Amino acid sequence: MFKFQNIVFFYGLILIPVFVTIYTIYLIGKKRKLKQLGDLKLLHLLTPYVSKRKQIIKVIFFCLGFVSLILAICNLQTGSKLTEVKREGADVIVCLDVSNSMLAQDLSPNRLTRAKYALEKMIDNLQGDRLGLVVFAGEAYVQLPITTDYSAAKLFLESVNPGIVPVQGTDLAAAIEKASESFSDDEGKNRAIIIISDGENHQPEAIEKAKEANSKGIMINTIGIGSLNGVPIPLIEEGVIKGYRKDKSGQTVVTKLNPEALKEIAGAANGVYVQASQADVGINAVMDKIAQLEKNQIENKMYSDYEDQFQWFLALSLLFFFLEFLISERVSEWFKKLNLFEGKKLTAVGILLLSIKGLSQNDAKLIYQGNKLFYDSNYTVAELRYKESLKENPMNAKAKYNLGNTQFKIAKQIKKSKPDPSLNAKMTPDSMANLLLDEAANNYAQVANVISNKDTLHQIWHNIGNCYLNQKKYEEAINAYKKSLKLDPKDEETRYNLAFALKNRPPKQKNGGGGQNQQQNKKEEDKENKDPKQNNAQPQQGQMNKEQAEQLLKALMHKEQKLQDKRKQKQEDALKAKPEKDW
Repeated sequence: MFKFQNIVFFYGLILIPVFVTIYTIYLIGKKRKLKQLGDLKLLHLLTPYVSKRKQIIKVIFFCLGFVSLILAICNLQTGSKLTEVKREGADVIVCLDVSNSMLAQDLSPNRLTRAKYALEKMIDNLQGDRLGLVVFAGEAYVQLPITTDYSAAKLFLESVNPGIVPVQGTDLAAAIEKASESFSDDEGKNRAIIIISDGENHQPEAIEKAKEANSKGIMINTIGIGSLNGVPIPLIEEGVIKGYRKDKSGQTVVTKLNPEALKEIAGAANGVYVQASQADVGINAVMDKIAQLEKNQIENKMYSDYEDQFQWFLALSLLFFFLEFLISERVSEWFKKLNLFEGKKLTAVGILLLSIKGLSQNDAKLIYQGNKLFYDSNYTVAELRYKESLKENPMNAKAKYNLGNTQFKIAKQIKKSKPDPSLNAKMTPDSMANLLLDEAANNYAQVANVISNKDTLHQIWHNIGNCYLNQKKYEEAINAYKKSLKLDPKDEETRYNLAFALKNRPPKQKNGGGGQNQQQNKKEEDKENKDPKQNNAQPQQGQMNKEQAEQLLKALMHKEQKLQDKRKQKQEDALKAKPEKDW
């Protein structure tokens, strides 16, 4: 078993993201200042032995040291052994009346709250006694089984209110019977019941139950709470009195203390009766009577001897801070001795590293040039740069994706151009554009095979569908859009394009109809998708209005949806009938 002694210091961990934010702002400011001095690549070559990796490691060690310091201050404590504690005491069960009449305000603030305050003080003064709690109104329930866990007893006592017993009224006999059953079967004169009630007993068997408990060696003490003159029972909603309880004839119910019933119960079970007042509820007098009982030895096991463990976290914190202090921001001396980057003579390892580094830099440089040309609308030269980048690194998915975007752009321009009489008659603008669209779709598909990011895959299949839709290959476009929607069902543009493709898809040919030349509607021929950007290509909407698209999608994807206008089911028929007296 373990616990932290000073948990309030855990709030200090909030400073970790503050440290990281400050360091990030420092790096951004440092980079801006270096840009003012000159080109960053040139500055990096001038300072080859500055290690960015070590700078990040230093920050990580500092954060780990700070976390360890916070844990040391919180002081982790562990239980070293399980000891057996022997106690002597009596078994006491409190029967607390929670009927509506206990809300009467003849005691401040009301009878029930006053009784709960007195019981809390009694629990604080218990030493070795075991305590149980039974709540009752028209029925009785065990709220807390008999235990030595006084903290749990106070916790359960706080939740007591008239609403926890569904059947109202006052049944003292049921309370005595339930409390008697809660004791163990061991015979002895160390068992006692305390009944706290106004004594308005609605059942006649209470005296007989008290005599039965007395025959088993159980003492019953009673505390009468309330006034002899009587007061009305308030109806309280959200802490505000809305009126007073009335009986069936419409008369205001007046509740008053019935000391005779409580005295008879206490006398039948060798106990005492005490009447509560504003100054004293009477718990102390009852506990003095219980103190005269024989005490039984109670054995209980619990964790003890907590040991402090802060020293381990303090040592760990000092270690992390020391490592952070030792680590330099420069490249290690042993790495310098390899002489990979100094002088004109290079080792074999150095040549390999430089070649790989140069290759990756050349690859990235070509992509950067292609992106700049793409945004300048120079798509033809941008296509060449992306292809040159793929020659350097054929596995570069970013270059393939951007190449597909560029080919899509070029295909759009070709579709808008006029036929060139000097070219072959078969090489129309549409045929040349379709070749580029096929190549773009192929590049997208290759990227889809090597990445796993859900959002990017959704966009790729969307773009593949655009390529096929511009070629009026509706079946292929439908399949691509469906794959995109599986990854992101909420994409409205993909849903719209799917609906457009489904609407324009030609009907399947029956037997014998294969020789017919299917003509498509030319009204939608010039409608194209949105321009693909560097990392986000989406189509432009067609001529079909939004209402038609929504109706088509509802018919395709939500056939089973129906309006549900049924009323709520009636409440359960098997509810218990309210008793004649519900206070």
